Amino acid sequence: MRLTRTGLDESRQEPLPGADPVGKRLLPTAGLATLPLAGYTAATIALGAVGLVLATMAIPVSSEIAIAGLDPGVGLPAGVALWTLLGLAGAARVVREPSGHGVFTFHMPFVVAAMTLGGPVAGGWVAMFSSFDRHELEETPWYGILANHAALTLGAIAGGIVILVLGVVGDGLDLAKGSGYTLVAVLAGTFIYMAVTVALAAGTIVLRDGITVRETLALFDESFRTSTIAETLLGWLLTVAYIAVGWWGPIVCTVMVLALWRASGASERSRRDDLTGVLSMTAFTARAVEAVDRARRGIEGAAYVFIDLDQFKAVNDGARDHHVGDQVLTEVGLRLRGAIRANDAAGRRSGDEFVVLLAGVPDQTTAERLARRLHATIVAPYSTDAGEIRVGASIGVALIEPQAKETELEVRRRADAAMYAIKERGGGVRLWGESTGG
Repeated sequence: MRLTRTGLDESRQEPLPGADPVGKRLLPTAGLATLPLAGYTAATIALGAVGLVLATMAIPVSSEIAIAGLDPGVGLPAGVALWTLLGLAGAARVVREPSGHGVFTFHMPFVVAAMTLGGPVAGGWVAMFSSFDRHELEETPWYGILANHAALTLGAIAGGIVILVLGVVGDGLDLAKGSGYTLVAVLAGTFIYMAVTVALAAGTIVLRDGITVRETLALFDESFRTSTIAETLLGWLLTVAYIAVGWWGPIVCTVMVLALWRASGASERSRRDDLTGVLSMTAFTARAVEAVDRARRGIEGAAYVFIDLDQFKAVNDGARDHHVGDQVLTEVGLRLRGAIRANDAAGRRSGDEFVVLLAGVPDQTTAERLARRLHATIVAPYSTDAGEIRVGASIGVALIEPQAKETELEVRRRADAAMYAIKERGGGVRLWGESTGG
């Protein structure tokens, strides 16, 4: 499990007009605000590279990871390469979180197996390379990708050292390998692996998105509850299969798991709009219901943003039929996913209507400021097969206030009413209270 987009995002560098400390917390600004993130990213890359080199020089790779029957000089690197290839196969199955920022790839079990069998060095090298997926080629800039892999590498080295030390302790206590103690050592090492990785990734998200440490850790907590324990246990089973059966045992297990994962892919695809990549309305509504519930319990407020593209019908009904219109909608989806933070969400209601949920919005002033930034992002020119095209946008905003006793449907209707009110005036941004007098 991991989160990509660890580096700077060029689409985030437009400063908010009149930004104050609250506004800066919600979305990062340009200039000096990007310097801590760049420095943090560079430090992560340097630590990962230096840590891997030093560990390789100082700690031998355990012979347990070597492929049986091969000369040790060949069997050790072949074993590391095998687990890396299995991790790459798993990374081909990508699941994006609702915001579009979180990307989960099935590679952690193979890192756990490499840490257990080969020690810190094997785990570090497998973590560095097995976590690559083709979607990283879409990420900018390139040093964000390196920082992500460096964080995973440092986590694997730290986790491998814990497993190694606990193994030495177990030998001193005369605890047989294969006992429950070994599994405890693997679980402890995996915990350290995830703790280091999460700590480094959380720092990046805090600096990049301007959200609090508590909000960031809540994002990871949800991910842990859904995947981490299962992936850790699978890594243990793959390790047992490798020792008891041979190199082909984990391959068979991996093929079976990936086949089952693919079979369940229909449920994941139903959460996404095929054309734009943002959430389907059903999945977005679930996130909005959760935000309304958090506000009702006084945890935090939010803003429900309703977006309708103006002049889009003329584009969609042009000489090239719907092709150019689809290009614009696809780009709108990309822009929205690039403009929101890791704890926000973007969805498509239907046709040229989109919705955005902005978490942690404290007041109407902040909600309007963020909505105007979204407006500027959407109305920027689009490059299509028919040349440069511009569309307008009408945006309605409804604030979800803490302690308010309202439903998701009521919030949605308020945002919808604000959107239609500003649409009648030619487009722009309007809060519900301003547009309706409510």
